[in-house]
Amino acid sequence: MKFFKTVSLDMAFNEILDKNRIVLKTEKIEIENSLGRVLAEDIYSELDLPSFNRSTVDGYAVKVKDVFGASDFSPVPLNLKGTVVMGQKSEHILESGSCVYIPTGGMLPEGADGVVMIEDCEFLGDEILINKGISNYSNLILKGSEIQKNQKIISKGERITSGHIGVLASIGRKEIEIFEKIKFSIISTGDEVVSIGSTLKIGEVYDINTHIFSSLIEEGAGEVVHKFLVKDSLELLSKNLKDALEKSHVVLISGGSSVGMKDFTEKAIESIGGEIFIHGMAIKPGKPTIVATYKDKFIFGMPGHPQSGVNVFRVLVEKIFLNRHRTVVLGKLTENLYGDPGKTCFVNVSLLYTEDGIKVQPFQSKSSMIRPVLDACGFISIPDHREGLYAGEIVEVILNGK
Repeated sequence: MKFFKTVSLDMAFNEILDKNRIVLKTEKIEIENSLGRVLAEDIYSELDLPSFNRSTVDGYAVKVKDVFGASDFSPVPLNLKGTVVMGQKSEHILESGSCVYIPTGGMLPEGADGVVMIEDCEFLGDEILINKGISNYSNLILKGSEIQKNQKIISKGERITSGHIGVLASIGRKEIEIFEKIKFSIISTGDEVVSIGSTLKIGEVYDINTHIFSSLIEEGAGEVVHKFLVKDSLELLSKNLKDALEKSHVVLISGGSSVGMKDFTEKAIESIGGEIFIHGMAIKPGKPTIVATYKDKFIFGMPGHPQSGVNVFRVLVEKIFLNRHRTVVLGKLTENLYGDPGKTCFVNVSLLYTEDGIKVQPFQSKSSMIRPVLDACGFISIPDHREGLYAGEIVEVILNGK
């Protein structure tokens, strides 16, 4: 039996990466449907942004040298030669001693190199008094100053955000090529596990892990294609596992990864021809974790306790297959924490915002408990080479939220 020839978290991470042969298909979609999807191409701009020199204020386009030294006490008079019309190319050619009215966003007339704000001017019919001098290119955004034509602006592999969509719209990009969502199936096992909505009998528990794993997958922009609830039966588990592998890239089996009499995950994987390469990880909670391959697919035997399963998902599954990187904040630990040398230990924490900075308050809980998953703001890790952490140490908190 291969159980508990434990490997470190780093070793497990690298082994999975090395064996990862999953190839995702690509498709073209319109940008309004792309939020959260992963880009499958580099994006290059087909135009300059802005595509013309434009004003950032309402005012008068001028030759800067004409208004040098202008002030309330010594205004400079300029002849008003016309108005820039929004959305149209400016046909005016500015000559020395003249100006053109320009609205915010309007196209700068040829010959102008600055805009004086309207509040620094006086309107006298065909003449404008300039009461303030400006420097070259004041109150302008120059052509190509944000984005230049043929410049790469978004890289393949980036997850599309609202900011990406705004930039794509600004360069007129209607469609982009994205990767298909990675597909997951979830199998929850156990004679005691029943579907939510059922009447709970003594000795039974509701199926937590299917729902929490589904939520974590959706948060990471993956897709859950099938869910199975299976009693403790090697035959049933093997059948459902094979069905799941036909539909998905990754299968999560919740429960049954330890070595009890009814822990069938290892046997089920082997019975269908899967190759187990990890059975036992030097982490806490989450030690009885199985990782296997079947052709180019992956199978994870996840611990049945909710906190253990969530822990393994966050530190392993989502980082590799969903390319999700959570937000990290720094804070000061409020109390001593004991670790378990040789294991990487994870502890749920809450954050206290004080005048002295962020305080990190650990939750003391068992891996079978679900409430800390709700109450905690995030989690910290105690490295495998440390016996613990001291009160007052600055620690990294990996936040639970998006």
